[in-house]
Amino acid sequence: MDRDHAVSALVRRVSVGGLVISLLGFTLTRFTVTLTLDGDPLRFVVAGLLPLTLGLGLSAFGIALAIGSVGREYARTTAVWTVVGAGAMLVLVVLTIVGAGIDQMGQMGGVTPGAYLSNFLIGGAIGGALTGLYAAENRKQRIALRQQTDRLAVLNRSLRDRVLNAVLAIDGQMSVVADRDDPQLYQQVASTVRDQADTIQRTVEDVKYLARSTADAQKHLDAIDLTQALEEAIASVEAEYPDVEIEVTDRPDGEIAVWGNVMLERAIEHVLARAADDEATTRVRIAVESTARTARLRVTDDGEGLSPAQRRILEGGASGEYDDPSVGFGLNVVRLVTDTLDGNITCAETNGETTVEVEAPRADTDTRPGQASGTDVRAYGVPTTDLGIAVGAAILAGIAMGLVGQATSGVVPIIGALYGNTNALVGWVTHEFHSVVFGLVFAGILATVPEGYAEDWRWCLATGLGWAFTLWLVASGIVMPLWLELVGIPAVVPSLSPWGLLSHLVWGLTLSVLYMGGTMVLDRRGLAKSG
Repeated sequence: MDRDHAVSALVRRVSVGGLVISLLGFTLTRFTVTLTLDGDPLRFVVAGLLPLTLGLGLSAFGIALAIGSVGREYARTTAVWTVVGAGAMLVLVVLTIVGAGIDQMGQMGGVTPGAYLSNFLIGGAIGGALTGLYAAENRKQRIALRQQTDRLAVLNRSLRDRVLNAVLAIDGQMSVVADRDDPQLYQQVASTVRDQADTIQRTVEDVKYLARSTADAQKHLDAIDLTQALEEAIASVEAEYPDVEIEVTDRPDGEIAVWGNVMLERAIEHVLARAADDEATTRVRIAVESTARTARLRVTDDGEGLSPAQRRILEGGASGEYDDPSVGFGLNVVRLVTDTLDGNITCAETNGETTVEVEAPRADTDTRPGQASGTDVRAYGVPTTDLGIAVGAAILAGIAMGLVGQATSGVVPIIGALYGNTNALVGWVTHEFHSVVFGLVFAGILATVPEGYAEDWRWCLATGLGWAFTLWLVASGIVMPLWLELVGIPAVVPSLSPWGLLSHLVWGLTLSVLYMGGTMVLDRRGLAKSG
């Protein structure tokens, strides 16, 4: 895997919205335990430890969103509501302080006003995050309902126009020969009837796929050769538009397996027909590109270009203008098929030429569109189920590392000192937070490599140990002592203890083994259910 591919994979998998949530949650926790007077255990737990745990949990949740496969729009919606929630609580606190006076706020014994402000903002941020999750899920449901509505509308158009037109054509031809005895005319009519019967048969076949919901259609996808589907689509369009030159200018050697069905060939045919149907079009160029995860089909023509309505259909979703002949019924089919494949469509017009690019996920793995995975070309990242496995494995790995570290060097309270309190309980909470965050990053690292490497236990183990060594060298050896000095605790930079290396390697080994074991169990359950 080359460097450019790795960087591209990492950038496409990280959602900025998740990073915003993580940074906000981490920032707000800086004033929880630090500004809480721990003379009273109950006050320490309620006003310090509990908000610290919630804030760090929010931060870890942000990391999960950043590397997860939920999609950037999903993460962005959740982030916006999280910031709105914290901002609304800030306004409420400011109004309360103005009304009550800062002196009265300071009389709430044992806890400083800064701690109250931080705790209130954490509560507002968590409330906003929950609202954002609801809004993001609601948006997903609306999109699914819109796609189903579009499918029904296209299905209605298909039955009403194509089938009825074919029946009317057959009826008209039969009425022509009803009272005539002309063998040559009979032959022409028979040819027309056969063509119209083929149209009806093909439409009925399309209806079988269009009548399904997106989720149900995704369950019936198979691995098909994009090259073969393209060749069959080209042959069909060339027969209908013999005056238009169709040329494949670039195509990889060998089979290109993508998820699809017979409708993928129909979609390609509609894209080519749209270009060839333009009266100004004389030449259509086709290029196919293939990466480790996706295949791209690029169709370029020298016609007059796409109308605004056609472009809205291809890039934004099926249009309500199904009966407008200038829009093109076939483009609605193209969009619906692409959505079923978790694919993407982009359009561009440059130098008097129009390019339509269709991108679809490769079918070289067992994961298919619609599963919580990185098959969606618009939403790369760690599958949600794998995120849960990573969190559980990181918690257990953190316990193993903490026990080794505490037994060899008593490091756990020092971790709590990073947050302004050397209480052992604070140390364990913050240590587990670090473990979860770095465990999620470990899962994200595995998601950036080709599928074959990610499923190899040797690669997974090597990645875990290598990541643990990096954390010991950078996070523990340099960042941690610098952080301690910032909070007023003397420390040596760098601080590279062999006991620290041992505890980190224990963490990396435990995390890798548990993560591999969890994903293997999950995969076997999935295969058992599908079987």
